[in-house]
Amino acid sequence: MSALRFLIVKLGAVGDVAMASALPREIRRRHPDAHVTWLCGARVEELVRLFDGVDEVLVTDEVRLLRGGIFDRSAALVDVWRQLAGRRFDLTVLAHADRRYSALLLTTRSSCVRSMELRPSARMLPIPGRYHADEYVRLLDAADSRGPITGHYPLADVRGSLPPLRSTAPVGVVIVPAGARNVLRESALRRWPLERYRAVADALIHAGHTVTLAGDASDVWARAAFAGLAVRDELGTNGLAGTLALLSASELVISHDTGPMHLARLVRAPLLALFGPTMPTQFVADDGTSEVLWGGASLACRPCYDGREFATCTNNLCMQDISAAAVIDRALAMLASRPVTLARAQGLA
Repeated sequence: MSALRFLIVKLGAVGDVAMASALPREIRRRHPDAHVTWLCGARVEELVRLFDGVDEVLVTDEVRLLRGGIFDRSAALVDVWRQLAGRRFDLTVLAHADRRYSALLLTTRSSCVRSMELRPSARMLPIPGRYHADEYVRLLDAADSRGPITGHYPLADVRGSLPPLRSTAPVGVVIVPAGARNVLRESALRRWPLERYRAVADALIHAGHTVTLAGDASDVWARAAFAGLAVRDELGTNGLAGTLALLSASELVISHDTGPMHLARLVRAPLLALFGPTMPTQFVADDGTSEVLWGGASLACRPCYDGREFATCTNNLCMQDISAAAVIDRALAMLASRPVTLARAQGLA
Protein backbone atom coordinates (compact mmCIF):
# COMPACT_ATOMS: atom_id res chain seq x y z
CA MET A 1 0.00 0.00 0.00
CA SER A 2 1.36 3.44 -0.92
CA ALA A 3 2.24 5.89 1.84
CA LEU A 4 -0.41 8.36 2.92
CA ARG A 5 0.06 11.86 1.56
CA PHE A 6 -0.69 14.93 3.70
CA LEU A 7 -0.86 18.62 2.75
CA ILE A 8 -0.57 21.27 5.47
CA VAL A 9 -1.61 24.79 4.46
CA LYS A 10 -0.32 27.32 6.98
CA LEU A 11 1.11 30.50 5.50
CA GLY A 12 2.03 32.44 8.66
CA ALA A 13 2.59 34.13 11.02
CA VAL A 14 5.76 32.99 12.81
CA GLY A 15 4.04 32.17 16.09
CA ASP A 16 1.17 30.32 14.42
CA VAL A 17 3.55 28.32 12.25
CA ALA A 18 5.65 27.41 15.30
CA MET A 19 2.54 26.06 17.04
CA ALA A 20 1.41 24.22 13.91
CA SER A 21 4.78 22.40 13.93
CA ALA A 22 3.06 19.87 16.19
CA LEU A 23 1.20 18.65 13.08
CA PRO A 24 4.02 16.99 11.07
CA ARG A 25 5.46 15.56 14.27
CA GLU A 26 2.15 13.87 15.12
CA ILE A 27 1.56 12.77 11.53
CA ARG A 28 4.95 11.06 11.55
CA ARG A 29 4.18 9.40 14.89
CA ARG A 30 0.90 7.97 13.60
CA HIS A 31 2.07 7.22 10.06
CA PRO A 32 5.89 6.80 9.94
CA ASP A 33 5.92 6.37 6.15
CA ALA A 34 3.66 9.33 5.36
CA HIS A 35 4.70 12.02 2.89
CA VAL A 36 4.09 15.52 4.26
CA THR A 37 3.92 18.66 2.10
CA TRP A 38 3.63 22.13 3.70
CA LEU A 39 2.45 25.20 1.80
CA CYS A 40 3.77 28.27 3.62
CA GLY A 41 4.48 31.95 3.13
CA ALA A 42 7.92 33.13 2.03
CA ARG A 43 8.53 34.86 5.36
CA VAL A 44 8.36 31.58 7.28
CA GLU A 45 9.92 29.25 4.69
CA GLU A 46 13.23 29.22 6.56
CA LEU A 47 11.41 28.07 9.70
CA VAL A 48 9.26 25.37 8.07
CA ARG A 49 12.34 23.82 6.45
CA LEU A 50 13.71 23.17 9.94
CA PHE A 51 10.73 21.02 10.98
CA ASP A 52 11.44 17.32 11.14
CA GLY A 53 8.77 15.34 9.33
CA VAL A 54 8.17 17.82 6.50
CA ASP A 55 9.24 16.21 3.22
CA GLU A 56 8.38 19.02 0.82
CA VAL A 57 7.93 22.77 1.23
CA LEU A 58 5.89 24.82 -1.23
CA VAL A 59 6.12 28.60 -0.95
CA THR A 60 3.89 31.53 -1.82
CA ASP A 61 4.48 35.27 -1.53
CA GLU A 62 1.98 35.92 1.25
CA VAL A 63 2.47 39.69 1.06
CA ARG A 64 1.30 39.75 -2.56
CA LEU A 65 -1.41 37.21 -1.84
CA LEU A 66 -2.88 38.88 1.24
CA ARG A 67 -2.08 42.57 0.82
CA GLY A 68 -1.41 43.18 -2.85
CA GLY A 69 -3.65 44.75 -5.43
CA ILE A 70 -5.90 42.64 -7.60
CA PHE A 71 -3.10 41.88 -10.09
CA ASP A 72 -0.62 40.84 -7.39
CA ARG A 73 -3.20 38.72 -5.58
CA SER A 74 -4.24 37.02 -8.77
CA ALA A 75 -0.64 36.31 -9.78
CA ALA A 76 0.21 34.86 -6.38
CA LEU A 77 -2.92 32.70 -6.41
CA VAL A 78 -2.15 31.39 -9.91
CA ASP A 79 1.37 30.52 -8.74
CA VAL A 80 -0.05 28.40 -5.90
CA TRP A 81 -2.46 26.71 -8.32
CA ARG A 82 0.49 25.91 -10.59
CA GLN A 83 2.47 24.34 -7.75
CA LEU A 84 -0.47 22.20 -6.64
CA ALA A 85 -1.90 21.38 -10.07
CA GLY A 86 -2.90 17.74 -10.33
CA ARG A 87 -1.55 16.83 -6.89
CA ARG A 88 -3.49 14.28 -4.84
CA PHE A 89 -3.53 14.08 -1.04
CA ASP A 90 -5.25 11.75 1.40
CA LEU A 91 -5.75 14.58 3.88
CA THR A 92 -5.37 18.33 3.50
CA VAL A 93 -5.10 20.29 6.74
CA LEU A 94 -6.15 23.89 6.12
CA ALA A 95 -4.80 25.43 9.33
CA HIS A 96 -6.61 28.74 8.83
CA ALA A 97 -10.12 29.67 9.92
CA ASP A 98 -10.77 32.11 7.05
CA ARG A 99 -12.62 30.14 4.39
CA ARG A 100 -11.05 32.24 1.64
CA TYR A 101 -7.88 30.18 2.02
CA SER A 102 -9.75 27.23 0.52
CA ALA A 103 -9.34 28.96 -2.87
CA LEU A 104 -5.69 27.89 -2.74
CA LEU A 105 -6.79 24.28 -3.18
CA LEU A 106 -8.69 24.71 -6.43
CA THR A 107 -6.24 22.71 -8.59
CA THR A 108 -5.54 19.91 -6.13
CA ARG A 109 -7.53 16.86 -5.14
CA SER A 110 -7.84 15.63 -1.60
CA SER A 111 -9.82 12.74 -0.16
CA CYS A 112 -10.51 14.89 2.89
CA VAL A 113 -10.07 18.57 3.75
CA ARG A 114 -10.26 19.76 7.36
CA SER A 115 -9.95 23.39 8.42
CA MET A 116 -10.06 25.59 11.48
CA GLU A 117 -13.52 26.94 12.36
CA LEU A 118 -14.06 30.00 14.55
CA ARG A 119 -17.85 30.05 14.32
CA PRO A 120 -19.72 28.03 16.96
CA SER A 121 -20.38 24.54 15.64
CA ALA A 122 -20.20 20.91 16.67
CA ARG A 123 -16.55 20.96 15.61
CA MET A 124 -15.47 24.43 16.69
CA LEU A 125 -11.72 24.80 16.15
CA PRO A 126 -10.04 26.14 18.14
CA ILE A 127 -12.14 25.84 21.28
CA PRO A 128 -11.52 29.08 23.24
CA GLY A 129 -8.91 28.68 25.95
CA ARG A 130 -7.41 25.45 24.61
CA TYR A 131 -3.76 25.17 23.63
CA HIS A 132 -3.50 25.93 19.93
CA ALA A 133 -0.92 23.25 19.11
CA ASP A 134 -3.38 20.64 20.40
CA GLU A 135 -6.14 22.20 18.33
CA TYR A 136 -4.03 22.04 15.17
CA VAL A 137 -3.42 18.35 15.81
CA ARG A 138 -7.16 17.82 16.30
CA LEU A 139 -7.50 18.49 12.57
CA LEU A 140 -5.99 15.05 12.00
CA ASP A 141 -8.96 13.41 13.73
CA ALA A 142 -12.43 12.71 12.43
CA ALA A 143 -15.33 14.80 13.74
CA ASP A 144 -15.61 12.57 16.80
CA SER A 145 -12.18 13.50 18.16
CA ARG A 146 -10.57 11.00 20.50
CA GLY A 147 -10.59 11.63 24.22
CA PRO A 148 -9.73 11.98 26.95
CA ILE A 149 -6.20 13.07 25.96
CA THR A 150 -3.58 13.73 28.60
CA GLY A 151 -0.58 16.02 28.17
CA HIS A 152 0.06 18.24 25.17
CA TYR A 153 1.27 17.49 21.67
CA PRO A 154 4.92 18.62 21.46
CA LEU A 155 6.12 21.29 19.07
CA ALA A 156 9.01 20.64 16.71
CA ASP A 157 12.46 20.58 18.31
CA VAL A 158 14.79 22.34 15.87
CA ARG A 159 17.93 22.48 17.99
CA GLY A 160 19.75 19.90 15.89
CA SER A 161 19.33 21.90 12.66
CA LEU A 162 20.54 25.36 13.66
CA PRO A 163 23.52 27.31 12.31
CA PRO A 164 26.35 28.36 14.65
CA LEU A 165 26.08 31.75 16.29
CA ARG A 166 27.82 34.59 14.47
CA SER A 167 29.57 35.61 17.67
CA THR A 168 31.02 33.65 20.58
CA ALA A 169 30.11 36.43 23.01
CA PRO A 170 27.74 35.37 25.81
CA VAL A 171 24.03 35.59 25.05
CA GLY A 172 22.72 35.58 28.62
CA VAL A 173 19.13 36.75 28.97
CA VAL A 174 17.31 37.48 25.71
CA ILE A 175 14.75 40.29 25.78
CA VAL A 176 12.20 40.64 22.95
CA PRO A 177 10.99 44.26 23.21
CA ALA A 178 9.04 44.76 19.97
CA GLY A 179 7.37 42.42 17.46
CA ALA A 180 3.60 41.77 17.65
CA ARG A 181 3.00 42.32 13.94
CA ASN A 182 2.44 40.14 10.90
CA VAL A 183 1.51 40.55 7.25
CA LEU A 184 -2.12 41.41 7.97
CA ARG A 185 -1.96 43.54 11.13
CA GLU A 186 0.00 45.09 13.94
CA SER A 187 -1.11 44.08 17.45
CA ALA A 188 0.47 46.72 19.65
CA LEU A 189 -1.93 45.79 22.48
CA ARG A 190 0.20 42.70 23.14
CA ARG A 191 3.39 44.69 23.76
CA TRP A 192 4.78 45.45 27.20
CA PRO A 193 5.99 49.07 27.69
CA LEU A 194 9.51 49.64 26.37
CA GLU A 195 10.60 51.61 29.41
CA ARG A 196 9.85 48.58 31.56
CA TYR A 197 11.91 46.32 29.35
CA ARG A 198 14.74 48.83 29.80
CA ALA A 199 14.30 48.70 33.59
CA VAL A 200 14.49 44.91 33.48
CA ALA A 201 17.61 44.97 31.30
CA ASP A 202 19.26 47.49 33.62
CA ALA A 203 18.49 45.40 36.73
CA LEU A 204 19.74 42.18 35.15
CA ILE A 205 22.97 43.83 34.00
CA HIS A 206 23.57 45.17 37.50
CA ALA A 207 22.94 41.65 38.83
CA GLY A 208 25.79 40.40 36.64
CA HIS A 209 23.83 38.98 33.70
CA THR A 210 24.44 39.57 30.01
CA VAL A 211 21.37 40.94 28.21
CA THR A 212 20.71 40.49 24.50
CA LEU A 213 18.01 42.20 22.42
CA ALA A 214 16.32 40.04 19.78
CA GLY A 215 13.96 40.89 16.94
CA ASP A 216 13.83 41.22 13.17
CA ALA A 217 14.54 44.20 10.93
CA SER A 218 11.09 45.69 11.60
CA ASP A 219 11.92 45.91 15.33
CA VAL A 220 14.94 48.23 15.18
CA TRP A 221 12.73 51.13 16.28
CA ALA A 222 12.96 49.71 19.82
CA ARG A 223 16.74 50.09 19.93
CA ALA A 224 16.68 53.71 21.15
CA ALA A 225 14.94 52.69 24.38
CA PHE A 226 18.11 50.87 25.49
CA ALA A 227 20.59 53.66 24.72
CA GLY A 228 23.37 53.80 27.27
CA LEU A 229 22.91 50.22 28.48
CA ALA A 230 25.56 47.56 27.87
CA VAL A 231 23.27 45.22 25.93
CA ARG A 232 24.16 42.92 23.07
CA ASP A 233 22.06 44.32 20.22
CA GLU A 234 20.85 41.63 17.81
CA LEU A 235 17.82 43.56 16.51
CA GLY A 236 17.50 43.05 12.77
CA THR A 237 20.73 41.07 12.43
CA ASN A 238 19.43 37.49 12.22
CA GLY A 239 17.04 35.51 10.11
CA LEU A 240 14.72 32.98 11.68
CA ALA A 241 17.37 30.26 11.97
CA GLY A 242 19.86 32.72 13.45
CA THR A 243 17.30 33.95 15.96
CA LEU A 244 16.55 30.37 16.96
CA ALA A 245 20.26 29.75 17.51
CA LEU A 246 20.44 32.86 19.68
CA LEU A 247 17.46 31.76 21.76
CA SER A 248 18.86 28.25 22.08
CA ALA A 249 22.04 29.65 23.66
CA SER A 250 20.15 31.85 26.13
CA GLU A 251 19.83 31.48 29.88
CA LEU A 252 16.31 32.90 29.78
CA VAL A 253 13.98 34.56 27.26
CA ILE A 254 11.69 37.39 28.37
CA SER A 255 8.97 38.25 25.87
CA HIS A 256 5.37 39.29 25.44
CA ASP A 257 3.09 37.32 23.11
CA THR A 258 4.94 37.61 19.80
CA GLY A 259 6.82 35.46 17.29
CA PRO A 260 10.15 35.00 19.15
CA MET A 261 8.23 33.88 22.24
CA HIS A 262 7.06 30.87 20.22
CA LEU A 263 10.49 30.38 18.66
CA ALA A 264 11.93 30.07 22.17
CA ARG A 265 9.71 27.06 22.71
CA LEU A 266 11.02 25.38 19.53
CA VAL A 267 14.49 25.31 21.13
CA ARG A 268 13.21 24.55 24.66
CA ALA A 269 14.71 27.75 26.08
CA PRO A 270 13.52 28.83 29.55
CA LEU A 271 10.81 31.41 28.94
CA LEU A 272 9.17 34.16 30.99
CA ALA A 273 6.11 35.15 28.95
CA LEU A 274 4.09 38.33 29.53
CA PHE A 275 0.40 38.28 28.61
CA GLY A 276 -2.47 40.73 28.67
CA PRO A 277 -5.16 40.73 25.96
CA THR A 278 -4.51 37.14 24.89
CA MET A 279 -5.04 33.99 26.97
CA PRO A 280 -1.80 32.24 28.06
CA THR A 281 -3.29 28.74 28.00
CA GLN A 282 -3.84 29.06 24.25
CA PHE A 283 -0.18 29.74 23.47
CA VAL A 284 2.09 28.39 26.22
CA ALA A 285 1.89 24.83 27.54
CA ASP A 286 2.80 24.03 31.12
CA ASP A 287 5.91 22.05 30.19
CA GLY A 288 8.29 22.96 33.00
CA THR A 289 10.37 25.38 30.92
CA SER A 290 7.96 28.33 30.78
CA GLU A 291 6.44 30.68 33.31
CA VAL A 292 3.73 33.26 32.67
CA LEU A 293 2.75 36.64 34.10
CA TRP A 294 -0.80 37.56 33.03
CA GLY A 295 -1.72 41.15 33.73
CA GLY A 296 -5.15 42.70 34.13
CA ALA A 297 -6.87 40.18 36.41
CA SER A 298 -9.23 42.92 37.63
CA LEU A 299 -10.25 44.00 34.11
CA ALA A 300 -13.60 42.75 32.86
CA CYS A 301 -12.36 43.12 29.27
CA ARG A 302 -9.50 40.60 29.61
CA PRO A 303 -8.98 38.64 27.40
CA CYS A 304 -10.20 40.62 24.39
CA TYR A 305 -8.87 38.51 21.49
CA ASP A 306 -11.38 36.38 19.59
CA GLY A 307 -8.88 34.41 17.53
CA ARG A 308 -8.70 36.96 14.73
CA GLU A 309 -9.25 40.47 16.08
CA PHE A 310 -8.72 42.44 19.29
CA ALA A 311 -11.34 44.63 20.91
CA THR A 312 -11.08 48.34 20.20
CA CYS A 313 -8.66 49.61 22.84
CA THR A 314 -6.21 52.49 23.00
CA ASN A 315 -4.71 51.78 26.41
CA ASN A 316 -3.56 48.23 27.19
CA LEU A 317 -3.92 48.44 30.96
CA CYS A 318 -3.68 44.64 31.13
CA MET A 319 -0.05 44.72 29.96
CA GLN A 320 0.72 47.79 32.04
CA ASP A 321 -0.55 45.90 35.09
CA ILE A 322 2.64 43.80 34.94
CA SER A 323 5.27 45.81 36.83
CA ALA A 324 8.96 45.87 36.00
CA ALA A 325 9.65 44.79 39.59
CA ALA A 326 7.48 41.68 39.15
CA VAL A 327 9.34 40.70 35.99
CA ILE A 328 12.75 41.35 37.57
CA ASP A 329 11.90 39.27 40.62
CA ARG A 330 10.54 36.38 38.57
CA ALA A 331 13.45 36.50 36.11
CA LEU A 332 16.07 36.44 38.87
CA ALA A 333 14.26 33.54 40.56
CA MET A 334 14.17 31.57 37.30
CA LEU A 335 17.84 32.26 36.64
CA ALA A 336 18.76 31.14 40.15
CA SER A 337 16.78 27.91 39.82
CA ARG A 338 18.13 27.01 36.38
CA PRO A 339 21.94 27.05 36.46
CA VAL A 340 23.35 27.42 32.98
CA THR A 341 25.42 24.52 31.75
CA LEU A 342 28.25 24.83 29.27
CA ALA A 343 26.13 22.90 26.78
CA ARG A 344 23.27 25.44 26.95
CA ALA A 345 25.71 28.37 26.76
CA GLN A 346 26.97 26.84 23.50
CA GLY A 347 23.45 26.17 22.24
CA LEU A 348 23.83 22.40 22.53
CA ALA A 349 21.56 21.55 25.46
